[in-house]
Amino acid sequence: MLSEFKLGDIFGCESIKNFGAALRKMLRPPVEGGKEKWSPDYASLVELEYVETKDQFVEVIKRFLRRYEVIARRHNLKRLDEKDLEGLMNLVDNYGVKPIKAALISYALVKSEREESESQEVS
Repeated sequence: MLSEFKLGDIFGCESIKNFGAALRKMLRPPVEGGKEKWSPDYASLVELEYVETKDQFVEVIKRFLRRYEVIARRHNLKRLDEKDLEGLMNLVDNYGVKPIKAALISYALVKSEREESESQEVS
């Protein structure tokens, strides 16, 4: 149950932040010449939304990492590392799937600080 622990322990974790940022990048590709550099990866978001078990979670993360790796290599994005993956799986072991997927989706859908500063520069 969510109320049995501090949400800050989950949302403040670097692994959650790094995976969430990677998912955000996949959802919001940069626009160059009026065209997105790659197709948004809504599949990972939808798959993550319906995860209920640890086994399902691991499979969804594996598929996301496969898609992300292709884009990261092609467009020189920061790649996730073993520490991020291990931290994410430890969180699932400690807190369960539901709060971890909620944190990942939340980080993916909020505006990053960089996006905020860029939008202020434009206005």
